[in-house]
Amino acid sequence: MKLHFKSGAVAVIVALALAAPAAAQTVALGTTQGGATGQIGTAIANVVSSVGEVQVRPQVSANTSQYMPLVNAGRLEFGIANYPQTWYALDGSGMSDQPNPDLRIVATLFPFQAGIVAAESQEIGAFSDIAGKKVPRFPDGSLGDYIIRMALAAGGLTYADVSEVPIANFPRMYDAIKQGQTDISIATIGSQPTYDLEAALGDIQFIPFAEDSAEVIAEVLPGTYLRDIEASEDLPGLDAATRVFAYDYLLFAHKDVPDDIVTAVARAMFESEEAFKATSPLWAEYDPGQLGKDIGLEYHPAAASYYASVGAN
Repeated sequence: MKLHFKSGAVAVIVALALAAPAAAQTVALGTTQGGATGQIGTAIANVVSSVGEVQVRPQVSANTSQYMPLVNAGRLEFGIANYPQTWYALDGSGMSDQPNPDLRIVATLFPFQAGIVAAESQEIGAFSDIAGKKVPRFPDGSLGDYIIRMALAAGGLTYADVSEVPIANFPRMYDAIKQGQTDISIATIGSQPTYDLEAALGDIQFIPFAEDSAEVIAEVLPGTYLRDIEASEDLPGLDAATRVFAYDYLLFAHKDVPDDIVTAVARAMFESEEAFKATSPLWAEYDPGQLGKDIGLEYHPAAASYYASVGAN
């Protein structure tokens, strides 16, 4: 049986087909389970996907060192990490055992403010007070290992001055301090784990870095600097003013991710300031005008072009 259409009807059908939106492309975003990185990855996936041009699906790994090589190999389109991790990954030194030359920056997100917390009952007022305490001992070369080494160095200490407790990853670190197996923990200001730790331990407090420890910090973690933080009644660990370390958090992609996808992601990042800030306090300093700022690392050409067009470079 043949179907016959008048020419006008055919024209309408064709016009409707052409007007129908193309299915949004789906891409993968390397991230971790829980912690600040997990929160950031979830926020990016949800906000960018809600815009509709690209659907972002988080691909969870235990740590960034597992998915950064996957992005470099083109098996994942995107990933997130802090500046020191990304710098070492590109260079193939420090936290990375081989270079990842095919990573390109898509967005510089915000200053990532973190430090070392302890229960106030521990009465740790300076990093030198950690001597003799139970300290997380992450695998050599991991981010946790570098941060703990940096914190110990800020107090003139090494692992030889503390009691090491083997820790595999950040979720395990949080469990360990809750269970009294360790006395300190790495934490990010405003992250969900700080609320969880305070609920489990009572009042916690960030240990202040001395101003003259800036060189030690930057030597261990490239791109890291110190920031003074005011006391806050709303954020855990800030009953008193303190000084923490900070570095920029980055969204990156494989160099061959198509320009239209990268542009769509960059546009969604630029146009969604309020949506990102509503996700958690981590995004409090998110400034779309800084997404493409010069950080000494190479941007994906499509991202660089888009940020130049909107003055966000």
